[in-house]
Amino acid sequence: MNPYEILGVTQGADFEEIQKARDKKVEEAGDDLLAKAKIESSFDQLLMGSLKARQSGTISSEAQNASLQENKKIKTINSQFSLLSKIKNLNKNTLPNSKKLNPSNTSSISLDQLSSKLALALLFVILLFISPDTYNRLILSFSTLILAYVQIKSGKRFFSALGWSVTFLSIGFIFGGLIETNSFIQEVSNNSLSTQKIQSLPAMLILWIGIIFL
Repeated sequence: MNPYEILGVTQGADFEEIQKARDKKVEEAGDDLLAKAKIESSFDQLLMGSLKARQSGTISSEAQNASLQENKKIKTINSQFSLLSKIKNLNKNTLPNSKKLNPSNTSSISLDQLSSKLALALLFVILLFISPDTYNRLILSFSTLILAYVQIKSGKRFFSALGWSVTFLSIGFIFGGLIETNSFIQEVSNNSLSTQKIQSLPAMLILWIGIIFL
């Protein structure tokens, strides 16, 4: 649409008619900044045309002054639009980052993971105590696989994670063999716990320490 159509005036309208039409259209636009900007821009174009006519000696100096004032208004509105768009973009960019870097969210997730691992470790230790000795190796195998999975999830390669898990298991068995030779442990073993459970318990504990803290 050309400026005359936007303001609702004919091409032969004088300065006062154009100004009245501009004021009426601005009032009708209400809070619509985009519509107001179009109206002001159209009014400015007509005033610039009037300025050219004045330079040829056919228009008053009053129209020229009005044109200059309207130019200032248009620049102000454009700057406001630019500022609003920058603020919106800033909010879009900072909101996702604030969610990602929120320390309360991070600590909440880590605490939940730690409590889950501790509960699972306690369950496996209880299973080791209450299950028959024939299931000790199976429970330790599951624990070893869980440790390997945790390491793979944290970024280690499969064979490296599996090697470290078997190493943890072997260290546990070594400690279990050393504990078994203790006289006090032998007395406890004769009364309540089997030798296999005493040998398996250190391995179980070491595996789950690795699962929890790795």
